[in-house]
Amino acid sequence: MAVEVTNVDWNPEKSRRAEVALVDTAGTPLRLVDYEGAENPTDWKERHRYRISRCRVQTGGGGYALELAPSKKTRIEPLGPAEQCTKLLVIGDTHVGRTEHPRTGEKIDPIGAFATAVDYGIEQGVDAVVHVGDIFHDTATPVQAAFVDVNVFDPLTDAEIPFYYVRGNHTATPGDEVLSERGETVFHLDTEGVAVGASTRVFGIDHHAEGRLPWSALAFPDSVSEPVNVLVVHQTLEQLSGRGPRSVDLGRVLRRSGSQFDLVISGHHHDASRGDWRGTTVMYVGAAERMSTNKNPTDRVAWILTVENESVSSERYEIP
Repeated sequence: MAVEVTNVDWNPEKSRRAEVALVDTAGTPLRLVDYEGAENPTDWKERHRYRISRCRVQTGGGGYALELAPSKKTRIEPLGPAEQCTKLLVIGDTHVGRTEHPRTGEKIDPIGAFATAVDYGIEQGVDAVVHVGDIFHDTATPVQAAFVDVNVFDPLTDAEIPFYYVRGNHTATPGDEVLSERGETVFHLDTEGVAVGASTRVFGIDHHAEGRLPWSALAFPDSVSEPVNVLVVHQTLEQLSGRGPRSVDLGRVLRRSGSQFDLVISGHHHDASRGDWRGTTVMYVGAAERMSTNKNPTDRVAWILTVENESVSSERYEIP
């Protein structure tokens, strides 16, 4: 898990090297008791961020509901000064189950691209991974789903990084089973939204055929405390592709919400592109593996989104 240190009490009592007050990316207060026996060399600093893994979690004391008790197996990685910054790895249209390019027949490796992008996100210290739909293709087998479980979700679980997703227009039963079994790491986005860090709330709407969103059932909170709002969908968007029978008008979505979206990201289109609409950045994320049938494709891509000072910036990651 990624945490920020809010206070350090050095050598509070015998055998305790430090008692460290922390807050996780969801704003939950925690305490870490750094025992001498854990042989932990970390130089705890207030207002600095750390990634902690392989650490025992137990019932807390001193006003804390939970307490972290590190051992010699615990890994603690300094992430530098806290800058009220939230990082997201955004990836889309992995289509695990496909093995050939839809136009050329060239061999492709969706699982390899998926795992490579997630490994990069872990290295960058992201607070969460967001998938914009079509994680699995209809042809995904139990073996392919198991490979994703081991090569994508195991590393995320070890790093305690949550994975959020919306459903696309492709799915497979083996993939759905893996997603449902990973309840400690994998979460389905909806219009209630989820807080990532102190500054960002991420909402999601699943794919609906022909752009027929369930308008009467779309219910967003009247207000949220996070200053930056991100909407994740898997549709053709009127604001990027123009009006059409399958296009969704974001203006109509916005009228159902009590807040302005700072960023809208969508899957479904395998070429990455972006535009601006009424001060909102709108993006097709693009596919993680080569699947575009267009002449000048812009696929095999993921993104690092950084939320800082109530604004969102994006950095394109070309998946090697």
